[in-house]
Amino acid sequence: MKKITALSCLYALFLITTLVTLGYLVKKGDWLQTDLRALLPQEQGWTDLQIQVDQHQEALLNQQVIVLIGHQDPQTAFQLNEDIAQQWRQSGLFTQVNDKMQPNLTTLREEIKQLRLATLPQGIRQQLLNNPQTYFQHYAEQITNPFTQTNLLSLEQDWLGFGRFVLAQAQSQSRVQWNAENGMLYIVEKEKTWVLLRGVLAQGSLINPSLKLTALLTENRKQVNADGGQMLATGAALFAAQAKMKAERESTLMSLLGVSLTLLLLLTTFRTLRVLWLFLPIVAGMLSGVTATVLAFGQIHILTIVIGTSLIGVLIDFPLHWLSSSLSNLQWNGVQAMKKLRFTFLISLFVTLLGYGLLGFTALPVLKQTALFSAIALIAAMLATLLFLPSRFRRYQAKPLPSRPKVRSFFETFLQRKIGLLPSALLLLLIAGGLYQSKWQDDIREWVSMPQSMLNEAKQIGDLTGIDLSNRYFLVIADNDDELLAKEDALTQKLAEQKIPYRALSQWIMSPTQQAQFLQALTTHLRPQDYAILEDIGVPLENIQTSLTDLTHASPLSLSTALQTQIGQAWQTLYLGNMNGKVAGVVQVSGSATQSPAHFANQQDIFWQDKRAHLNQAFQATRDQAAWLKVLSFMFAGILLWRFFGAKNTLKMLLPPLCAIVTTVAVFGWFGWPISLFTMFGLLLVSAIGIDYTAYMQTANEPLYGKYIAVLLAATTTLISFVLLGLSSTPAVTSFGLSVSIGVLLSVIMTFKMLRYGESK
Repeated sequence: MKKITALSCLYALFLITTLVTLGYLVKKGDWLQTDLRALLPQEQGWTDLQIQVDQHQEALLNQQVIVLIGHQDPQTAFQLNEDIAQQWRQSGLFTQVNDKMQPNLTTLREEIKQLRLATLPQGIRQQLLNNPQTYFQHYAEQITNPFTQTNLLSLEQDWLGFGRFVLAQAQSQSRVQWNAENGMLYIVEKEKTWVLLRGVLAQGSLINPSLKLTALLTENRKQVNADGGQMLATGAALFAAQAKMKAERESTLMSLLGVSLTLLLLLTTFRTLRVLWLFLPIVAGMLSGVTATVLAFGQIHILTIVIGTSLIGVLIDFPLHWLSSSLSNLQWNGVQAMKKLRFTFLISLFVTLLGYGLLGFTALPVLKQTALFSAIALIAAMLATLLFLPSRFRRYQAKPLPSRPKVRSFFETFLQRKIGLLPSALLLLLIAGGLYQSKWQDDIREWVSMPQSMLNEAKQIGDLTGIDLSNRYFLVIADNDDELLAKEDALTQKLAEQKIPYRALSQWIMSPTQQAQFLQALTTHLRPQDYAILEDIGVPLENIQTSLTDLTHASPLSLSTALQTQIGQAWQTLYLGNMNGKVAGVVQVSGSATQSPAHFANQQDIFWQDKRAHLNQAFQATRDQAAWLKVLSFMFAGILLWRFFGAKNTLKMLLPPLCAIVTTVAVFGWFGWPISLFTMFGLLLVSAIGIDYTAYMQTANEPLYGKYIAVLLAATTTLISFVLLGLSSTPAVTSFGLSVSIGVLLSVIMTFKMLRYGESK
């Protein structure tokens, strides 16, 4: 007894130290992780350069917040945009707010003159070479019509008229226009003017999304609505903030509901306030689990805590198995009862730890965290149960449960009745049908709940602006800029043949080699009669010839020089510059493309980067890995149980959870729910929890009816936690909760049906 007391004191000291450590970590800050990217599997299959580029592209995408402010009156729309841009600057949330473009017109004209040949559209080039008379006919009509002037250069500065296409080419595939009076960017759609506002958030905004951003945009939206306008907003940080808010709210709500319902069940069953001590192992387990995870990983993800709330029902299993024996034993002694169950608890603990421990071998960080969190929590809860509870229930005697003959009769009838041949065959057919219909798939879009309103706004912004907000692209590697543009040109020709929308540097600018080749072809084929129409409107023909000569003598414009201009800034995101001794560029593929152009990649200097498809493949690989881990968990559990109980009893103990898992998959198949990675994670726990119940039924030296009550109580507390998870708004959590809930329920039923011992009832 003194030894137990000493161990209890040491363990109490350990828990106090753990509490102080956790308090220090929380006070230090940055202990809670809400970054959605932390849910992604560790990168596999991509080269270091691909990963580096992917991180660069995601950083550009994730830091942006894009807003469109629409109003029937253009001036009101412009004024609202200016007011909100000022509020953004004052908020301190943005490192950059882009609401206006006020280029220096003198500089802009010089840039147009510099870019006019290099960025000449391909269609115009072909027209000049194949049908020059048509080109100069249209040019002459523009010169004589003042209402169709589109060239900032004067006629004397650009006799050939190439400068007309520079600004239009710079915003290719975009519907955004520039207002020269106020410098704002806008779109006109169905008599409504939409003004574009873009903000760049500080680094780490996605890792630690600020709820101030959500509050700011809410106030902005109210202001716009009050003036009769409409506001659309999108950005990865907005989705991250929404997910963080939901996860924190759900975690708190599920914890409170789980604890409340579990407490209500215990008070109803045992009718004494002493049952509050059963929550001591839960507190010890959760405290130790969170602290160990933060110490090991530096942070704990919010999803780990949400899933961890489900442990309330599992951690209380050990105390319940122990205390439930008091309901059927009038001479119950807590210390003696604990001694009798110690072996059962250790077997159950080892088997359950196998289920959680194997998750640590997956490639998914959040599952690694959950594995450590759960394993430490189980061990801590077990120690608290063994060391603290017996002394808290000294001289305790449960109040006899009211006799319920009908309930007992139902149990006996249900358990003793054999299933006939025809019902068995029908049941097997139903299970087979469900297995056949089961869908084994993972999709990153189904991991977190994205509000449909936010998704609709993102799509509407993309449709209005023509800006592609997806992240699908080709990574092109070359030795120099000239070669990069040549490779992109060859690639985009293939994309154009397949009618796949794209955006590439080669679409905007010709390489120096292409510029020289075009000029040579133009000077060779162009004849004075091709542009004779200009003489009719007073343009001296020698000026045209002089312009051509000047262009041929000028040095070709390089890509890097073109990108440094104000006009070229819109294309800078497609140029990655020098990376590991090579030059890299990006060819964006529109998210509206119905077919995957991955077959155009050669994995040598052209790589297809589709993050969502790549992640889905990684999830599928991790899910398959989890399936093999499940097989391993059964094997290891079988070896452990065989060592203590022999082959026959081991088979009887493993069969109920195994059948429960198969039937759960069939249920998912009938309801059309996908078997995802988190479903597999849930089924992994079903095997551990199910074996825990069969181990208790096999080893506990208690009356059979008493063991039924103990398992039912334990299963009910587990179901309370996991059913709550099944109601989560986060699809991944819902899938996890449903798989465990259905699996545990089936496991209990099958355990009772398959393990009928000839003991005294």
